Amino acid sequence: SEEAGAAERLAQYQQEIAVLQTRVNSTLLRIGNKVGSVPEFNAEMLNPASTGYVFYKPIVYSRRGEDAYFRGLVRLGVSTERIITEIANSRINLLIRIGIITLIAIAMGVGGALLFSAIMIIPINKLLKGVEKIRDTEDKEELSDHVILVRARDEIHSLADTVNQMTQGLVKAAAAAKMLSVGKEIQKRYIPLETDAQGNKMSTGKESNEFVEFFGYYEGAKGVSGDYFDYVQVDPEHYVIVKCDISGKGVPAALIMVQVATLVINYYKNWDLKTQGIHLDKLLYIINDLLEERGFKGKFAALIAIVLNIKTGVAYMCHAGDNIVNLYDAEKNAMTQITMAEAPAAGALPNIMLEMKGGYKQVTYKMKAGDCMFLYTDGIEETTRMFRDSSFKPIICQEPGFKEGEMHGNHRWGDTEGVERLEAERVQEVLNAVLNRSTFRFTKYHNPIPDEEFIFDFSSCQGTVEEAVLGLVAVQNVFRLVKDPSAGTNDRVNIDFKVDGFIKKHFTQYSSYFAHPVEASTTSAAAVYSHLKQDEQYDDLTILSVRKL
Repeated sequence: SEEAGAAERLAQYQQEIAVLQTRVNSTLLRIGNKVGSVPEFNAEMLNPASTGYVFYKPIVYSRRGEDAYFRGLVRLGVSTERIITEIANSRINLLIRIGIITLIAIAMGVGGALLFSAIMIIPINKLLKGVEKIRDTEDKEELSDHVILVRARDEIHSLADTVNQMTQGLVKAAAAAKMLSVGKEIQKRYIPLETDAQGNKMSTGKESNEFVEFFGYYEGAKGVSGDYFDYVQVDPEHYVIVKCDISGKGVPAALIMVQVATLVINYYKNWDLKTQGIHLDKLLYIINDLLEERGFKGKFAALIAIVLNIKTGVAYMCHAGDNIVNLYDAEKNAMTQITMAEAPAAGALPNIMLEMKGGYKQVTYKMKAGDCMFLYTDGIEETTRMFRDSSFKPIICQEPGFKEGEMHGNHRWGDTEGVERLEAERVQEVLNAVLNRSTFRFTKYHNPIPDEEFIFDFSSCQGTVEEAVLGLVAVQNVFRLVKDPSAGTNDRVNIDFKVDGFIKKHFTQYSSYFAHPVEASTTSAAAVYSHLKQDEQYDDLTILSVRKL
């Protein structure tokens, strides 16, 4: 039993020795597998300043019966200089290759850009130069052979074709405008206006003698028009005066106006007061018969005919749809009106129906020395300007405190037209101010420049009818001006030279509004100013004044 116990303990000891030997061997293996270096080596971060390394590895193992485990040390000296040099060379080669590839890419980009320029930019430049030529050519008829050639077959080619078509349209429009200008000049031949050095009719005309003074102004809003006035001395004591406004605008109105003027000229060409007397109603019946017989749809003539005895001042008057005569009474130093019985405009009804309704009636009025008669069409009173907000954009009246349809001054709240008219009252005030050599002031509703007052000082005037007419035209021009800060060199306003001279002399804010004069051509009849805008004049301006001296 003792032997059995000893054997069991021996087996136990042997087992423990084996376990311990395994642990020792494992520890020695771990120690022997460790490799170190002096200085410490890091493959991820090589130090160019330290190229020499000594690598070492311990040799350890156990031997039965011995307590020592360390048997020696393996050392290996290594230099990294060559490796570092090769890495540096590789980096340089890589950068060179990247640079070469980049340069090639840039060269290809530049080449592509040049190719794109040839394909896109060059045609665009051709198109731009072509459009600039169109812009800079004053006489568009000279562009009849102007064609923009673009080889590209894309949107630019389509745009060039559109511009070429537009150019031909401008050529045709220029030719039509020239014909219209010729027509306007022919029409002006029927109106007693002054001529320039080239024989072209101007906008004003005047005549005077010891008994009477005439001054007239005419400017069509759209080329030719239907407005007309004339004054003709038919004998030593009598003048025939006619003022006519054909409904509508443009060529149709101008053709009717020429017919009316021809009838007036022919009627008084061989007129003899002693044998024929003064029967203006007969002239109006002749005009009415012609217009009504031709059947011009929606076309009629509002006119007044006057025979004035320049010595006695007696004026024989007859009208067709124009029954108000504005008169300056020299004794009262104020404007007044003569209102005749109403009668239809010429061309509205046949003569037979006119006679049934009372017909055309001739009346008389005696002008005193100093009295002035003003005959003008509705274009002057109907002169309009647009309402604008502080940014100079058109608006309609939305004045706080008013309701839809209520009157705000001279216009209705919410009116979609969004315009202010010069109106008869202001016209009368201007004429009074000029003839009385006083000051005329006015303001504009919904003016983008708040509290702005326009002042005309007429104190230096002589009180002539020429000054009165020019003053009226001057005010209506200023009334339409728009001092928009965004206006540039291409925003221009034309003012008749004579009217411009009057404005310069009497409008106190002249230097502020007309600060950018543009050199006009030698044949121009108007002064030109840039950096300024003006609302359009939609109706013809026709004013005839007569003063008994």
